[in-house]
Amino acid sequence: MKCIAVLAIIVFCGMGSMAQLANPKRPVAVIPTPPPAPTMAQDLTEIMTMINPIQIRQLMARYLLNDAQFQAFVRIINSQDAYMTYMRFRSQPEVLGFLSWVRAQIMLSGGEFQLEESEELMSIINPTPFWANTVFGWQGFVNEFLLYYPEQMIRMHINMKITQNGIFTQFWNRLMALKPVYERVIAMPEAQRVASALQMNGIDTVQLDTFIRNQFGWQMPPTLAPSTTAAVPVSSSAPAVVEPSVAAPLVPVV
Repeated sequence: MKCIAVLAIIVFCGMGSMAQLANPKRPVAVIPTPPPAPTMAQDLTEIMTMINPIQIRQLMARYLLNDAQFQAFVRIINSQDAYMTYMRFRSQPEVLGFLSWVRAQIMLSGGEFQLEESEELMSIINPTPFWANTVFGWQGFVNEFLLYYPEQMIRMHINMKITQNGIFTQFWNRLMALKPVYERVIAMPEAQRVASALQMNGIDTVQLDTFIRNQFGWQMPPTLAPSTTAAVPVSSSAPAVVEPSVAAPLVPVV
């Protein structure tokens, strides 16, 4: 009887092994989980990390301490007219709605992106006095600033983010929709007085307006651009780069 029991166990075990060989378990296909979409805070932080604020801050300090034309620029953009222009822009309903939406998206993403302006103090002591003579007026500041500001790389990154059709695409569309607000505000009397003061001090306001428009997607189509632009005094230290496809001289308000 014991032999029969042993043989029965062996037969059942053998049958089980044969069944496993005849019907092997197929591997379960594992579908990788896609990473979560970037949040608003992450998208904005990616852009800000492309900029080296220390180099730009040192550049501004050097020109502010040593260059008369840049000093005039700083005085003008801190004038009463410039402040009123800035506040008019910030108080427009479209701008208030845009900032409210951005803050809400950052809060939802749990990010800590700093949306407001920085209040860092700038030293009045020249940290590099041997650089005191290496300033070349407003155009010299612009040329050196563009060496530290990766405009093309930022633009390529923005274009890539837009194609992903994520939250950044909504952000960019809302930002571009502020173009009429910008044009409306810089046509106000206070902004025009600021533009005149900048021109009188040799600041190329057309070039400045071009830079602002390029950063926020507010470029004017060439077919809509005026055929001529007003002559703008330029620093004799370096030629200004003026694009004729830009509207009348404007004021930096963002």
